[in-house]
Amino acid sequence: MPPAGLGARDITVAAWVNAVADPTTALGDVVSWFDPETRHGFTLGFEHGSPCGSHGNDRTAWFGVDVGTAPQFVDHGRPGDATVMVCSLAAFEGDLYAATWEGGPSPRGRVHRLRADGWENCGSPWDANAVTRLAVHGGALYAGVSRLRGGGSGLEDSANQNPGGRVLRYEGGDQWSDSGQLAGADSIAALVPFGGALYAAPMYSQGVFRLDRSGSWDSCGSPGRRLLALGVHAGALYGAGNDHANAESAIALTKAGIVVPARSTSGGGGVFRYDGDGHWTSRGLQPDTTQVYSIETYGGRMHVGTWPTGLVLRATNLDSPGAADWDPIGRLGAETEVMNLQTYNGMLYAGTLPHAQVHRYDGDDDWALVGTLDETPSVRYRRAASMAVFRGELFVGTLPSAHVFSLRTGAVATCDRSLSAGWHHLAGVRSGNRVTLFVDGVAVAASAKDGPGGSFERGPNVPLVLGGGPRAGFEGDLATVRLWDRALDPDEVRGLAG
Repeated sequence: MPPAGLGARDITVAAWVNAVADPTTALGDVVSWFDPETRHGFTLGFEHGSPCGSHGNDRTAWFGVDVGTAPQFVDHGRPGDATVMVCSLAAFEGDLYAATWEGGPSPRGRVHRLRADGWENCGSPWDANAVTRLAVHGGALYAGVSRLRGGGSGLEDSANQNPGGRVLRYEGGDQWSDSGQLAGADSIAALVPFGGALYAAPMYSQGVFRLDRSGSWDSCGSPGRRLLALGVHAGALYGAGNDHANAESAIALTKAGIVVPARSTSGGGGVFRYDGDGHWTSRGLQPDTTQVYSIETYGGRMHVGTWPTGLVLRATNLDSPGAADWDPIGRLGAETEVMNLQTYNGMLYAGTLPHAQVHRYDGDDDWALVGTLDETPSVRYRRAASMAVFRGELFVGTLPSAHVFSLRTGAVATCDRSLSAGWHHLAGVRSGNRVTLFVDGVAVAASAKDGPGGSFERGPNVPLVLGGGPRAGFEGDLATVRLWDRALDPDEVRGLAG
């Protein structure tokens, strides 16, 4: 156990880290002394992953503390006057980007950037009605464009029926360059880096594709059904399955409020592991499920969000020769769909349909409702449609109001740029009510507002963890971990990094 003084208000934690160059996991936590039951403690680690088919956080170093504080939400407005849904969010080069589905008479999906005075239009990558996915990969921001069908959200179809299914790269300003078309696709459901390559999956047809060095998309085969997301967990790439063989029929029934039944009485949806060379292995179907929407790592284990019972399920025996076991860990109120799963400051959060709610996992089967974000009247569905961590907060995009909200709990500082490969010195300092994150001796971020004061109150059996924490073990090398029961000043931190 660490010294008793680390329960005091001021602390410093520092370590040399060498995160792998081409991650095949969520990268994980570096140093943690955090109790999920009380939400007291600190964590130094990484946000890295693609929980709902977008890669919104890429090698994002962060340091956070909490003392069981209540979440606070801020409304950041609507990116674009005609926006219907904020489909994806991504932190890139110090800014937050939002990908949108547009309505109105001449809709074209756009990407917007958050500024102090509102949202800046970064252009329309393609003449399609939606930009559905964003991914930070290889030092660039990529966008997947789609012909999104309104019926899947209980809305009318767009006036713009031009096909998408294409990926584009952001070149700055409002300029985008073409990175190619997925064969036979008019939409993008997933855009995810894994092991140094960029993978994509269409929304309304089968298949997974990988961007090669020549700029074309090579087929990686299909697990035998449509996928709604791709996700990375514990060294492997996984796909989230959809039971509905006929997309048009399923969308029409969904628009009418009819739940499409599963193909099998033993379950549906499905999670599939990519084994290379076009081969996919089923890791089993999920009980009471027809669609799996999100894949996230928490507590070192895979969690998935589902439709139509609003359950989150956790995998056991994922690496066994037979099918994995999928254990329900609770339903999120009366919600029917769990669109997003995202870790933030040591806890697991979920975004839902039909009431656009955010829930926090408090252990066992307990999910706490922390906010209802969209209360648009006279609509069938409201979605908490996208999530990413930025500026020390958890950002959430919605449908149909298309506002972006941020949630803050405790005090968190994030480096909103991808940490480069190689050895780096990370340090987190809590001084009074503020936290500061240092990278290579330089203060790169501080909590935006004063956080909670007071000492940490953890259970008696909560360990100090090196190379791990509440989300997952660290994928990389770790050296010279140091802890202090006081706040080091910037010169002292700079000396450590030297």
